[in-house]
Amino acid sequence: MGTKTWIRPTPSVTRRFLGYLRIGQSVALQSSELVRGQGCPRGFYAIEPRGYVCHDRTVTLQRTTPFLRANAHSLPAVGPHPYHYALSNGAPMYARVPTATEQKRTEWRYGTAGSFLPMPMFQRGHEHLATTDPILATDPLPEFLLDGGGARGRPLALFKRTIPHGSMLAYTRAFDVSGRTFLLSADLTVVPADRVRRFRRSTFQGVELTGDARLPIAWVVGKPSPQYDDRGDELTVTKQHWPVRSFVRLGSGERQQAGRTFFPVAVVAGQQPRHIAADDARVVRRRTKRPFGVRPGDRWVIVSITQGTLVAYDDLTPVYATLVSPGQGGLPRAGGDLVKDSTTPTGTFRITFKDRAATMSSEFGENRSFWIADVPFTQYFSPPFALHGTYWHERFGEPMSAGCVNLSPRDAKWLFDWTGPAVPPGWQGATGAGAKENGPTSWVVITR
Repeated sequence: MGTKTWIRPTPSVTRRFLGYLRIGQSVALQSSELVRGQGCPRGFYAIEPRGYVCHDRTVTLQRTTPFLRANAHSLPAVGPHPYHYALSNGAPMYARVPTATEQKRTEWRYGTAGSFLPMPMFQRGHEHLATTDPILATDPLPEFLLDGGGARGRPLALFKRTIPHGSMLAYTRAFDVSGRTFLLSADLTVVPADRVRRFRRSTFQGVELTGDARLPIAWVVGKPSPQYDDRGDELTVTKQHWPVRSFVRLGSGERQQAGRTFFPVAVVAGQQPRHIAADDARVVRRRTKRPFGVRPGDRWVIVSITQGTLVAYDDLTPVYATLVSPGQGGLPRAGGDLVKDSTTPTGTFRITFKDRAATMSSEFGENRSFWIADVPFTQYFSPPFALHGTYWHERFGEPMSAGCVNLSPRDAKWLFDWTGPAVPPGWQGATGAGAKENGPTSWVVITR
């Protein structure tokens, strides 16, 4: 019932956690009998598939309570998009549905509803997928909000907090109250829909390397890439283009013409032989050696900062390839500050923690000036740096992040499900390196 319930390897609160449960989540017990332990006066419950949770104020054995019934409306969906997301123009987060009078009294400070301020220069990339289309009410008013109700009964205070301009919101419901649409956020607050901009969902996804889809491949990044026809003695540009964020499988060899390098595209039955210019392509070739420290049988992903590419390997077999967005600061510089420079660290790392959805901010507490809510399928490898899903842009292949490795939501889910350790059903997150109980931990290799 608390914000987080920590899972320990033994019945002791002094041990490093194996993972955690998010508020409102449930998990099966190995036994309903309490186990005595250290640091938890009431004892511990053994849970599935492993670990112990302290029977404190954060847990309950009741299957239904008013709060749990309310929380059922904010549970994430199955799939690559656990929530709907929106960009705030500065908006109130109400503890209950406000009356018309309360709206006027509260919202004057936020300006005119439906008008959106420009983003600061350093956050311009955050509005790439934001739309100004009105968010339509598609759901009924949740029962717990009827007659002035809130997630925890009848809240005395109307106002919970402000979601600052530029921060991001995760929500599960859009409902109408007296002709105005409100959103139910993942934390069960109520937000006016006309003070945020909905993010449209990216459809980009990398490729599983099976059958005809195998390395080497070339990705098209930034702008469409012209297709070149092979006339025997020379290559001529055609009117056809490969679209942005598409890929082609390459044949063998290369060709020089007018000071440029061209790669042959693997011939597809029924199509003319084509070439792609090297300076229009991000080429990914198969690696034949494991990175230092990676053992036979290990799973690992390798990211190229300058190429904006990622390949997942099961031992020495490439199984997945995609485009990513590394830090917008480029390559790390000697003596530089990775966080301040917005650069992605290079090196070989183990996944340290996996979280199904993590809210990201450089600040703590209720009065934060900026946050990104419920970033999906987050995998930390050198905290605060992580691989994670990105719902605010789809310029993959380009440096866009503050230092993390941005993935499309579909790619992020695929990798989250594939890498170790697996996050057990019901758990929100699981520890990687340092928690042998959770199983093998995958590697993240970041190169230039």
